[in-house]
Amino acid sequence: MRLQPRTIIPGVPVGRQRDWIPVTTFAVPTVWLATADGLVLLDLIAVELAVNGLRDGWTLTRDEKWFAARLMLDRKVPYSTISTRVGASGTTLVEWFPGEIEPIVIRPDRGRKRRRKPTPSPFCGTRSGHRRHIRLRERVCQPCRDAKREADRFYREHGTYVGAPLAKAAAP
Repeated sequence: MRLQPRTIIPGVPVGRQRDWIPVTTFAVPTVWLATADGLVLLDLIAVELAVNGLRDGWTLTRDEKWFAARLMLDRKVPYSTISTRVGASGTTLVEWFPGEIEPIVIRPDRGRKRRRKPTPSPFCGTRSGHRRHIRLRERVCQPCRDAKREADRFYREHGTYVGAPLAKAAAP
């Protein structure tokens, strides 16, 4: 049994030939598109490169984008891929092809909530305890004032609170 050679598409990387969507043939025909503004000439090489993801969509004209989107819609390419390759938003695609594209509705994830890492609750006699008193609009206790004063002294000396003593050592 002899294997059939795979058709070779000139200019296409070997691994991508399976997914390549041919727009042009060996002889590139001139394509005129009738629009409301009149006849428009399409660059089929640019369209083919955009359809196959090898050219940015913003380099296409509006009519070339429409033509490329039409080709990909006929081949059942997902509209998100069409939007990316052609350089047109999903809203634009829905305007161009009403009834053919049903946009995906993104629903908020209700089943899983993000939880904050549990942090140790601030206690009196520390700088974070002092901040807690301030946040809750409470009167700041003396151990928290001393801890805050010690942490500020450390900050002035070292330029950071990292490594500051948590509480001032009580005098015996």
